[in-house]
Amino acid sequence: MKRILLLLSVLLITLTMAACGGDSREKLYVLNWGEYIDPDLVVAFEDEFNVNVVYQEVGSNEEMENKLTTKAAPYDIVIPSDYMIDKMRQQDMLQVIDYTKLTSLDEVSFMSEVTSLYEGKGYEDYLVPYFWGTFGIMYNLDSVEEVDLDGSWDVLFDPTTNYNVGMYDSSRDSVGAALLALGYDINSNVNAELEEAEQLLIDGDYYIFGEDNLKGLVIDGVLDLALVYSGDYFDELYYAEEEEIEITFGYYVPEITNIWVDAFVIPTISENTDMAYEFINYFLQEDVAVQNADWVGYAPVLVEVYDTLVGDDYGYDYDNYNPAPIGEQRVIFEYISNDRYDRLNQILQVAKNN
Repeated sequence: MKRILLLLSVLLITLTMAACGGDSREKLYVLNWGEYIDPDLVVAFEDEFNVNVVYQEVGSNEEMENKLTTKAAPYDIVIPSDYMIDKMRQQDMLQVIDYTKLTSLDEVSFMSEVTSLYEGKGYEDYLVPYFWGTFGIMYNLDSVEEVDLDGSWDVLFDPTTNYNVGMYDSSRDSVGAALLALGYDINSNVNAELEEAEQLLIDGDYYIFGEDNLKGLVIDGVLDLALVYSGDYFDELYYAEEEEIEITFGYYVPEITNIWVDAFVIPTISENTDMAYEFINYFLQEDVAVQNADWVGYAPVLVEVYDTLVGDDYGYDYDNYNPAPIGEQRVIFEYISNDRYDRLNQILQVAKNN
């Protein structure tokens, strides 16, 4: 994300939303992650379509699910992650996407590497891809030996390590990394394999279990390495470049890792579905999608946008910017069952208490 404009942009959208209390225009309810859309483009969409975008932010997929379940508002657009889209679809919370209404796709196309991740999984008709990325290991360049980053996840789980290691405080992510380190499917529901993953986490020597704070602790040298999402790393990289701060951290992706896809969905509780399609269509326009991807800073899902951003004019040809380079293995999280979700939470709590 181009952080140099962040505070100004956030202030702009905040003031815009605050000013809409008495707005007589029709409303479009959008539920999204924080700092995950260019607010200038939201305002431009409002002006073009004479609509009031009621924009809300959340911090997790589960919070999105709860807001839909409780019908906190008649949400028209939500942007959850792959496994949550599958869960919402199974709970009849989402509409099938009518792609004939997305006329912008006449001019652009989704990357096949993105669509192949969820094709055949049962929820491919319920989403429109938005951004994608990986999780991996952010590390301090001054303290971590590259030889210890050997293509696997082992460095996160060495009980004799001399490194200060941060583990992501999310059962899905921490157990997923443990399963990958053991050579198992990240979506394994085999009890014996989950027990091995639990023991691996119990035996690990973790300085802290954290979330967004992990990236800052690596940069500050408190942690030597930590499990993070690619967006955590790129946020800090862009900030350092904008502020001309020395870059003392890197991002390492093992040979096989999780890959995530966030996407537009239209809930069944939507009361302004036609405008929801206009919103998705607007953000699929190539020029809009380029501006939005440049602001957000994550890997775009459209071929034309990706090619533009990695070109000389934008210079996003960073290592690991492409979430799925040729020859690397990538797996997507799947929604298995509530019982498995509870089991993952139990594993993490046991590991944190030992």
